[in-house]
Amino acid sequence: MNRLLTVTALATLLLSGCASVMREAPSQTIASPGADKAKVVFMRSSMVAGAIGCELFEVVDGQLRFIGQLPTGNKVAYETTPGKKVFMAYGTAADFMLADLAPGKTYYSIVRPNWGTGGFAPTPIRYADMKSAEVQGWVSGTKLLETDPKAAEAWLAENKQRLQAIYADYWNRFERKNAQEKFERTLLPADGQ
Repeated sequence: MNRLLTVTALATLLLSGCASVMREAPSQTIASPGADKAKVVFMRSSMVAGAIGCELFEVVDGQLRFIGQLPTGNKVAYETTPGKKVFMAYGTAADFMLADLAPGKTYYSIVRPNWGTGGFAPTPIRYADMKSAEVQGWVSGTKLLETDPKAAEAWLAENKQRLQAIYADYWNRFERKNAQEKFERTLLPADGQ
């Protein structure tokens, strides 16, 4: 019984942390990016590891740029510059997705729990799969969140040093993947809509 209370308290703490940095977007419509921008929509639908928080980052010149926290059943739409990108998801372990983003396009990624590590694997959704019932279920069945800029800035300032060390450790592991493994984790220009 004590273990159940501990798990419940931990889940409540994790979820309340998300609530302070994230808020429901005023509109659930995902606007197209500007002509000189690209957008990546990260979705999380699995209840597996639902009590574990998931933070998302863009890695720019080895530095983490906070995208947001992604609780189960939600999505975050992130606008960035086009070109080659590295994105990191962190739960209790970190994992990565590469991208080559075309300007004016919107891309989708499902953030899956990784059974082996307790982390989350941001996984590209290919253009050809966007009309599948599974992907459409993820798009329609997740709620769009946005960051509270002041709370996000304070959260990152408090956690950045620890997260940078985590990034360095797990990025070294990711770089050892073979070309096919990296390809499977890469959003391609043609995957955008």
